[in-house]
Amino acid sequence: MKYKYLMLCLFLTVGIFFAGCTQQQISADEIAKKMQEKYDAMKSMEADVVITTNMMGQTETMQYEYAFEKPNKFYMENNKMLMVFNGKTYYMYDKIKNQYTKMDVNGDTSNIFNPDYGKFIKSMLDKFNVSYLGEKTYDGRKCYVLELISKENPEEKMTMYVDEEYWQPLKIEMNGLTIEYKNVKFNVDIPDDKFNFVPPKGAKLVGSGSMTTSKNIDEVQKDVSFKILVPKYTAGLELQNAMATKQNVNNETEETVVLTYGEKGEVNIYEVKSKTPLIIPENYNNTITLKNGVKAMLTSRNTVNMMMFEYNGVKVVITGTLNKDELIKMANSMIV
Repeated sequence: MKYKYLMLCLFLTVGIFFAGCTQQQISADEIAKKMQEKYDAMKSMEADVVITTNMMGQTETMQYEYAFEKPNKFYMENNKMLMVFNGKTYYMYDKIKNQYTKMDVNGDTSNIFNPDYGKFIKSMLDKFNVSYLGEKTYDGRKCYVLELISKENPEEKMTMYVDEEYWQPLKIEMNGLTIEYKNVKFNVDIPDDKFNFVPPKGAKLVGSGSMTTSKNIDEVQKDVSFKILVPKYTAGLELQNAMATKQNVNNETEETVVLTYGEKGEVNIYEVKSKTPLIIPENYNNTITLKNGVKAMLTSRNTVNMMMFEYNGVKVVITGTLNKDELIKMANSMIV
């Protein structure tokens, strides 16, 4: 499941609902402000999350116990795994194998599980056509039912049940995927123990590391051994976040950097210290040559372009909605 995409759908719903269900014209700024007021009034949430996928005639259902507490505590568990973040350390525990990984998180952790709803809505409001289908009761709560159709791809549709009181989506249906929040409780007192992981007896630590997030690239540079490749040309997009992760897995250290540009996340740059050279197949049709003879692969899917290249021992993947010429210009600005 693409977690980030699903979260975007959740955040989008609140602002879209307000725009679709009123008869007067309301600006994106006003929608974001009202939505933020609703979100600010909510301090916590508990629910049972049910995720159902239907691919090629095969249906699979996963269920999790879920909890969230502002500004950044998070918990998700089922009979196979546990993910928990206490605001400082993230744990993922495999119950079947009785082993776990941990990652210490430094810097501003609020943007990991508590994004800026207002900014997101203002940037995403124009991407969907929204229809108000009426009201229904779902899992004992009154909901507004909405249909969202992508302006770019009309085949991309979603139906959402939005809680009337808190404006949170309780059910999301899209092609081959349904997400449901059942037994929802808002503004409940959640014990701190819920977000603190104590390894069970005999559990083995198989990976550990650290993560640093900042809007200052120099801050995350301190946490990785390779020189971060920073674009001098960004098509006018401002850096939103820089994140560095360092993880020890099977006695090997893995280092990764992610740079995000643009309020809509128009461009994400992934960088990793290369252990093996990047090999581009000779018969690959979308090979281009960047500055100083650097070879790169360039692909497109729908409105997203992706480029991959290696420079100074660093593998780089750039993904975004910029056109190919802009993406090439950005990549060239990273090469000395």
